[in-house]
Amino acid sequence: MEYIGETSVEQRPKWSWWDLFLVILILVVTLAFVALFRNSIRSLVLASGIEREHLQTVLLFITTFLQASIITSSVLIITRRKGATLIDLGLKTDKLLKNIFSGLYGGFAVGIFVWGIGIIIALLTGPPPPQDVEKMFTGIKTAADLLLPFIAVVILAPVSEELYFRAMVYPVLRKSFGRLWAILLSGIFFGVVHFDLFRLVPIAAGGAVLAHLYEKHDSLIVPIIAHATWNFMMLSGYYFVVV
Repeated sequence: MEYIGETSVEQRPKWSWWDLFLVILILVVTLAFVALFRNSIRSLVLASGIEREHLQTVLLFITTFLQASIITSSVLIITRRKGATLIDLGLKTDKLLKNIFSGLYGGFAVGIFVWGIGIIIALLTGPPPPQDVEKMFTGIKTAADLLLPFIAVVILAPVSEELYFRAMVYPVLRKSFGRLWAILLSGIFFGVVHFDLFRLVPIAAGGAVLAHLYEKHDSLIVPIIAHATWNFMMLSGYYFVVV
């Protein structure tokens, strides 16, 4: 893929609604197929010497790794087949340092914002059931045990999800509905696809802010760093509370 050229969010996308659906279809079909071998994978993990108390953490990491790999590879393959470049995905290296800092403080703001919404909802409806990321803390005793959760939550999830939700979904929605509705709808879609009814509103709100950051800075680097920062704050919070 070429790294030259210049496109802005409004000049994108080169992909279609079908392409957005295709990524989800590939993900669902592949994960459904892998689920057929859940018991075999569980046995292989235990046979590798992993302690049973760490089993759930490892299995959730494998699921996250597969999901991120499928999403990332599907997006990149579709991008290449459409004759697009990494720049069409918003992966631009200009203003890199500025975009990294924008992502850091943007992610901090997203984390506080989402936490605030979550606290209000919890006060009104009661505490929600644990997320999968909380289940990854099973058997964790030291900071070193956080390696797999850190890779899954702070690296794999932000990169793959931003490639799809912000780089692919948002420009398609923007072209069809305009900037404001695209930000709102992409956030709602982001929340719905997480399949967590109890956290739908805060996740959707966070997704909308990430879309706004993508629009504002015209660089996918910003929402990737912001998403990673948000998740790191969440991971740190769980560690200090659970461990």
